[in-house]
Amino acid sequence: MTSFAASNLQTLSHAERVAIAEQWADAPPLQAEMLSGTFWQLSDLNGRQLLPFVVLAPEGIVGNAFHGSLDHWYVANGKLCILDSQGMPTIVFTAARVVNSVVVALAGHAVLGGVEAIYILNLVDHPPHPVSPTSPHVARRAMFLKQPPVGARRANLVVVRANGSSLHPRWFEGLDDNTRTWDLCVSWYGDETPDASVSPEYLTHAPNQRKFKPIFDLFYEGSPLWDYDRIWLPDDDLLCSGSDLNKMFHLSRKYGLDLAQPSLRQEPGCHINHPITAQRQGRDVRFEPFVEIMCPLFSRRALRICVGSIKDAVSGYGLDHLWPSFLGRPAARMGIIDAVGIVHTRPIGASYDVRSAIAEQAALWNAYGFTYTRIPGVN
Repeated sequence: MTSFAASNLQTLSHAERVAIAEQWADAPPLQAEMLSGTFWQLSDLNGRQLLPFVVLAPEGIVGNAFHGSLDHWYVANGKLCILDSQGMPTIVFTAARVVNSVVVALAGHAVLGGVEAIYILNLVDHPPHPVSPTSPHVARRAMFLKQPPVGARRANLVVVRANGSSLHPRWFEGLDDNTRTWDLCVSWYGDETPDASVSPEYLTHAPNQRKFKPIFDLFYEGSPLWDYDRIWLPDDDLLCSGSDLNKMFHLSRKYGLDLAQPSLRQEPGCHINHPITAQRQGRDVRFEPFVEIMCPLFSRRALRICVGSIKDAVSGYGLDHLWPSFLGRPAARMGIIDAVGIVHTRPIGASYDVRSAIAEQAALWNAYGFTYTRIPGVN
């Protein structure tokens, strides 16, 4: 079967990449499940790059494009088709380049932006981080000091970077092993070797690093953490109970959310960075186009799409705008869970240089070809 695993690009030598440049043939029969979640660069036959990072997101949404001519994708008669915002076919990709059973490029004739041309999708990976990229030859894989036996896992997972002042022990309040619906993975960032009691399930030690690089290292291909349906990546200064987390995971699944977060309580001592995240009474879930970086809740398929963006993130600034973009801002699969309110106990920017973070955000957005659009309620 023809593969679309972007990681296979790394197995191609320079000579192979040059050799395939002219090797076009009729596209092989494709399947939607093979394409969903893959990443592409859109250019024309003359090499003019139009979009550096396009996602064929779940449910036929075209992610990180937001162009009226590139609104939806589907597979018809084995061919990838792109529809415009009116439901009219824009491009049907009829030709392909295939190397080692991997489709590395697709081509089709279309008129985009008034320009008639042959347009090409080239299979790509997440771009290297523009500020602090890791060499592609450096292995990145966390070592678990502790993990549960195979078959003993719950449906949901919480992954937190923690030290001795973390609030995560409070998250178990009100639950026991029979009522808790989530497992915990603690990535310890203190210098000292962590005691095994800090997490009942998974434990790793990655001292003196910020949040996202060590989390990326946990989600290597074949990691046991990919066995969970929903994955929450909170900061360690969030105050909530175990029943809050049970309910958060339940409502995320009930409403089919790919990207979500709990709301923030409007009370003294809760630092709310964006008004859009403040808790509103009277509903379970409020569909919104934004989820804050400090407590994102992903479906497994959404995290697979987004996880490459955190590989070398320093501050994480700007990621919470990129993730919805990658998923195509799905109107009914993103939101704030108002039925669950948590407390953010520390103000933003307390532990890093804000100017450097803003510069990192600008460089990151440029690498992905992302254009910022202001969202009401997001500062």
